[in-house]
Amino acid sequence: MNGKKILNFLILLSGIILLASCAKDKGNYDYKTLNPVTIDIENVAISYGLERFDILEISPKVMYKGEKVDPVKSQFSELKFSWEMYPAAGVQGITERYILSDSIALKAEMSQRELSWEVLFTVTNTTTGIKAFSKFDVKITPSLAEGWMVLYERDGKTDVGLIANNEISKAQLKKEKLFLDIYSASNGTPLPGTPGSLIFSSANLSAKRLYVQSSQEIAMVVSGTFQKVFDYNQSLFWSKPASTAPILIKATEGRKEFLINNNKVHMIDYTALVQGERAFGDALGGTYGTLAPWMSTSTLGAPFDAIFYDQTNKKFMKLITRGSEIVPISTTQAVTAPFDVNNVGMELLMGDMGWNNLEYLVMKDNANKHWLLTANFRGGEIPNIGKAKYDMSICPEVANINSVTAGYLGEIFYYSANNHLYQFKYLQNTVGQLWTAPAGETITNIALQKYYYTNHAPGIPFDPKNPCKVLYIATYNESKKVGTVYQVEVNQTEGSLVPGTQKEYTGFGKIKAMAWKPLI
Repeated sequence: MNGKKILNFLILLSGIILLASCAKDKGNYDYKTLNPVTIDIENVAISYGLERFDILEISPKVMYKGEKVDPVKSQFSELKFSWEMYPAAGVQGITERYILSDSIALKAEMSQRELSWEVLFTVTNTTTGIKAFSKFDVKITPSLAEGWMVLYERDGKTDVGLIANNEISKAQLKKEKLFLDIYSASNGTPLPGTPGSLIFSSANLSAKRLYVQSSQEIAMVVSGTFQKVFDYNQSLFWSKPASTAPILIKATEGRKEFLINNNKVHMIDYTALVQGERAFGDALGGTYGTLAPWMSTSTLGAPFDAIFYDQTNKKFMKLITRGSEIVPISTTQAVTAPFDVNNVGMELLMGDMGWNNLEYLVMKDNANKHWLLTANFRGGEIPNIGKAKYDMSICPEVANINSVTAGYLGEIFYYSANNHLYQFKYLQNTVGQLWTAPAGETITNIALQKYYYTNHAPGIPFDPKNPCKVLYIATYNESKKVGTVYQVEVNQTEGSLVPGTQKEYTGFGKIKAMAWKPLI
């Protein structure tokens, strides 16, 4: 044979020997049976449309080794489960991801942003590393429309809840809803500091604002989501103040917003024709002492943009229309006036706007005696701004008064102290105890369902569905660290509670303030 034939013969011979050795090999290898995992979603929807804070429930069937895996407690320890949520394809600029559950059946509150999401269910065989997947589309739409806002403290920080029912909402609701910890759900963390005030402001006609204020921060949030837009560090001021010490935020019918910070007053004037976004300006001038955490919101028609109270000098102060300084009221008050607004001589404890659009103010004199004063700041520089002065000596527990609310359709003035709710009929000089908190609870705040506007015509955008017909009583159980809101209907002209109308909402922290949120 020549060399080429010899080479071909040797290659053929090697192949025959290799095949023979394979035929004799009985198998010295460790073969494993790969048991596949099957996710059965035949009877499960793959697309969901939910309102924010609704509960998403998905219950797929998982098959493994010919058996259905127990959805409550898996009989196969090697199987692990996870539900993950991330923005859907096409959503720009959002990269956050959430782990929702480690069980087969998903039941999770959809507190995430209002957009389109993908939810991925993964089953992992930890022995083989093999995974099975199933994906679901979830679209979250707004749900925080009209309701009753609740501002409370939890673990030294501030959060917000919302009650929605058909006594509040002008749009008919299929079911009542209670939302807790909305601010932290929308922003990842509560507002630092203890709660102060909150208000839905309609001063900016083109973009209504909702403010949440604590002892350390103020956030302007989106009305439908409570997602923060501005705060002290981001565009709330044209020039950020040196000290962050907010005391109160309010708005007026004159389309102005006011913030008392570090005993200085800052303002946004929406009547000025300015292009673009607005922010609080530099502090207004003026010489005054310590300002009370109060201001009159009812000055429409008067040459006042706002009225404040100087606790040090115990008198009212004004900001004239388009003014730049907090100054005393100019007009000398008549000797026949029940009290002199330029020399009240008492400490302002709390107040509310009530009947005839007057301010109803609880004051304490130097002898620790309590008085209810009424004042008309809508009449301008008149000699009798002070309208009445009522002795509260007959009022039980008045030394422990902690909250008031006044109705504007009759002689309605409620106050709370310890665990009791009272109605003070100041014209008749009588007091009635209307309500007692359950054992272990004390009242922390009361408020009638109303708005800071004084136009109470039915059906206007800035008037609640049942103005002054619904009373909210907030309580706190110190041992359980739980706040509760009791909602009860009242007779709006004479003040009695309507039997059989009480509703209860619980799960809050210690409640400091409550306010109506319109559907806007």
